[in-house]
Amino acid sequence: MGAWQYWLALIQHTLSFCAVELHLGMGLAIVLVTLVARTASLPLTWTTARRAEIRRTGLERLRPALEHLKQRFGNDRQRYAQELIKLYQREGLTVVDGKGLLGAMAQFPVFLGIYQVLRALKQGGRFLWAANIARPDFWFAVIAGAATMALMAMNPNLPEHMRLILIVVPALFAFIAALKFSAALSLYWTTTSVFAGAQTMVLRAILRRRAHTAAI
Repeated sequence: MGAWQYWLALIQHTLSFCAVELHLGMGLAIVLVTLVARTASLPLTWTTARRAEIRRTGLERLRPALEHLKQRFGNDRQRYAQELIKLYQREGLTVVDGKGLLGAMAQFPVFLGIYQVLRALKQGGRFLWAANIARPDFWFAVIAGAATMALMAMNPNLPEHMRLILIVVPALFAFIAALKFSAALSLYWTTTSVFAGAQTMVLRAILRRRAHTAAI
């Protein structure tokens, strides 16, 4: 058995322990394990999200300068790229946030493992109105889609001319996938989206407060 299979087995045993030994049932076990995994990875996700938010505000501050570069060098892509890099360097920004990408990639095995275990779930038992969360449920799929839509809508970096599409398409994908697979995955996606949304709101509130304090 490879390392990945051991990892999947650990997740499966943890879910079973919470569901059976702690008498939570599989529904609450999924919520608990997802929250624990998200909380455990919070030092990494918080740092990644903080870097992304600082980068977003920095790019927002540079918007007039970026527009000026487009107007001046828009027809010369090589010169535009050179001037763009110089501008980013002056402001302490990078064209691509490598550390942020590495942070996102480091989280991938954890949540991919949970996804694979839940996708292979054969018997989930009752949770709320669903008789068996191992099977698809329309309303759980709707909730997963709505949570995905709300999370995407919190991203202010989406281009205005494509904003609606970039919000609706992921939500529609989550709804269709949840409707195809299981209510267990719907529950996992919803819990993940709510956690990520709450983290984003708290982070932005802290950064706004710090910026306001620094400006005084």
